[in-house]
Amino acid sequence: MAHSLATGLWHKVTNSFNGRSGSEQTFTENNTPAVGDRYSQTARDGSVWVVQNVVSVASSRYPLVRLTRENHPDLMKIVSVSTLADQGEFRRAH
Repeated sequence: MAHSLATGLWHKVTNSFNGRSGSEQTFTENNTPAVGDRYSQTARDGSVWVVQNVVSVASSRYPLVRLTRENHPDLMKIVSVSTLADQGEFRRAH
């Protein structure tokens, strides 16, 4: 239930920013993450986070990425693509 509530909230927030009604844009360019990509957190316990979707919103210069924690889909983070690109907090996991 918590996962579906979080997912519903994500859609409401992104739709209010971009004026879309349920359509999401997935970016597949070289450095932009794609759905299913995995990132490990460099600090703390090294948790692995999985990309659920990437959405471009009018209020942000960079697309936003919704991540869920591997083996804990009820935990979610929303970060900018720039956060994943600088590799300070996250590194691409293999």
